[in-house]
Amino acid sequence: MNNKIFIKSADDKDLPVYIYEPSTARIGAVVLIQEIFGVNDHINNIAENFAKEGFVTWVPDLFYRIEDNVNLSYGSEDIKKGKELKDELGWELPTMDIISCIANLKVEHNVATVGFCYGGTLSWNVACSAYGLDASVCFYGSQITNFLTKEPKCPTQVHLGQKDATINTEAQNKITDFSKQSQTNIEVFNYENADHGFFCDQRDSYHKESADLSYVRTLEFLKKSL
Repeated sequence: MNNKIFIKSADDKDLPVYIYEPSTARIGAVVLIQEIFGVNDHINNIAENFAKEGFVTWVPDLFYRIEDNVNLSYGSEDIKKGKELKDELGWELPTMDIISCIANLKVEHNVATVGFCYGGTLSWNVACSAYGLDASVCFYGSQITNFLTKEPKCPTQVHLGQKDATINTEAQNKITDFSKQSQTNIEVFNYENADHGFFCDQRDSYHKESADLSYVRTLEFLKKSL
């Protein structure tokens, strides 16, 4: 079950958040971070699955400052629109809004962020910025390498597809090398037969074996960290 609420952002905006409550015992909380396609069916499905596993799951609608209720598919026109929205919004404001979600959840729960694509980079940024975050999971964040100036403040897990041209071998090696030198526990998993978006069953690049394995690793990591 999900409900849309509004919380106050740090700059006093009304931030819309979709809430998914577990029907089982609560393990902790997850802030699930969207791709460039907004809070679409894929993100809602992931949120429902996390709730079934026992995680209170919040999904902030990060494009609300530009347009309400963005829900895009994976066609070329929607990809173009999603990129335009991402570029217009920038990184600072969505990072601030995610931290607002974490602060609200932290009152009662240990909290992790999980992000995909655009959200994967945001999950990394938040891990490097937010105090009180307990864990971060980053799926194929193609711009993580632009933000390797600071270390995550919490245990972090990164999932990358070896066939992903948006995060080429050089970029993936930079992330792996950074993880090995970091004082923080950073796990980096590379999936040999996976391309960008391999976790999404609505994309042509969906790779079930890699998606299933990465989901198991994510759940184990979250349950251990929270």
